[in-house]
Amino acid sequence: MKPKARSFRVWTIATIAGLLILVCVALLIRVPEPDVLPASHPAPTVGIVDSVVLRGTMLRDPTPLFLPTEFNSSRKEYVPKEPGGAFSGFPPLWAFDKAELNLNLPPPIAVPRSPADALAGEPPGAPFIGFNRSDLNVQPVSSRTAYIEIVAAGTGRQIVGRAVTDARPPSSSLPWQPMEFMAAVDSSGLVGPVVPTTRSGVDDVDAYFARYLADTLHIGQSLPPGFYRISVGP
Repeated sequence: MKPKARSFRVWTIATIAGLLILVCVALLIRVPEPDVLPASHPAPTVGIVDSVVLRGTMLRDPTPLFLPTEFNSSRKEYVPKEPGGAFSGFPPLWAFDKAELNLNLPPPIAVPRSPADALAGEPPGAPFIGFNRSDLNVQPVSSRTAYIEIVAAGTGRQIVGRAVTDARPPSSSLPWQPMEFMAAVDSSGLVGPVVPTTRSGVDDVDAYFARYLADTLHIGQSLPPGFYRISVGP
């Protein structure tokens, strides 16, 4: 192939390729379309709004309540009245006639000249209240040092309930609270010493009544076999 024909062929191919590139670039470039404006609505007509509807709309306004509104804050002009003019706008309403004052007061009472004259005329009080009455005869309560109650632990039935007068607990000057013991009895007597479940607050009193129940009342010999709850109170 001759050099001239070869050069023509190369320029032809380059021209065709350039035209193709220009066409592609032209396809990529677009002119922006104008925005389509929404259809214009007719201007609202001005009408009369119901005051009830307006106030209801204002009450449902989501504005925070701490902001001032006409419902929670307002500025009122206060003009103080003259002294003594608070009731000036009210007409007077008289309870009595100005010409004649009729109060219907009771007759005056003559005051005695001395206390003796006052007692002589009408003695005070009820002078006959003590007739046919006598003092109530109150029997003295028998003295006691403790009250013992023994209850069967299984059934709750009371076995013993009486006051004791021969008990001499130590530390009698100190106040002691009611106490409770648990005791187990079999055919041969107490099964071990009584066990305190609620203490009196004074250790010597607890120890004394534990011995008193076993040695003086002999609960191991006087009670049938079983478990017992023993309450001791002052």
